[in-house]
Amino acid sequence: MAIILMINLKGGVAKTTNAVAVAECFADEGRQVLLIDADHQCMASEMLLGEERLLRCEKRGRTLHDMLAAMLDDEFEEESVPYFVEEGGSNIGSGYANLHVLPCSLRIDDFEKSMRKSRNNYRSSDDWIRDINKKRRRLRNYLSTKYDYTIVDCPPALAIQLQVLVPVADAFVIPSIPDQLSIRGSMLLLDRLRRANFSKVRPLGMLWSLYRQQARAHREAVERAARGTPPFDQLPRPFETVIPNASKIADSTDPSKNFTTYYAKYTPAFARLYQNLCGEIRKRVNSARQ
Repeated sequence: MAIILMINLKGGVAKTTNAVAVAECFADEGRQVLLIDADHQCMASEMLLGEERLLRCEKRGRTLHDMLAAMLDDEFEEESVPYFVEEGGSNIGSGYANLHVLPCSLRIDDFEKSMRKSRNNYRSSDDWIRDINKKRRRLRNYLSTKYDYTIVDCPPALAIQLQVLVPVADAFVIPSIPDQLSIRGSMLLLDRLRRANFSKVRPLGMLWSLYRQQARAHREAVERAARGTPPFDQLPRPFETVIPNASKIADSTDPSKNFTTYYAKYTPAFARLYQNLCGEIRKRVNSARQ
């Protein structure tokens, strides 16, 4: 029902860590969840599927690159999407049956060439854009019908695959370290989305991550943002939940480990933090629909 981008033009702000944790948290609650890995590093895919399974998807042509390439074909229908999706993602237990993964591909950068070739087959750019928008609507209809939450782990740039996916989404979350460079990246993101005519995708909120309580700059940034002090008044309203820079959360990103439960993976303290965050996301999604 909700298609949410985890996005920031600044790298290293824990987009992938938070995207995976949120996806697993919603799955642990019994929701139907899809994580789309749109980052060419493929880290979310590896974290949820493991290296061997990810490589099998690559060899079989069951990745985001392959689905986007299929969307350029006249025969693409929404019923085609499940072929590219892996079910049973996560290294918690034997995986969540209700957590599906559309993995990224090492070939994702080649998609731009496919886009150029596809555009050349149309009489005009307007015809091509109309056709792509039709395929986007089919994809959006499938995701909205099949899943309670689709979480998209985004690269730190408006890469070509993201330009296809952004108009499909309902909203975006901006994970950001509460420091000057990350906040600047967040502001640049908002400006880039406006200039790219993606303003229909609404901001759901800022997610402070990798927060260090002992850092004065972090504390002050979080406090000023909560008060709406300039320039923070230009940013989306932050979530009340703040994700700290914690070794236990870093440990959870190791795909070679196996965990018995969500609480065992994130420890009770941080599992509850992500549960609180998912509660906030759910409330904001529902509020935006009213």
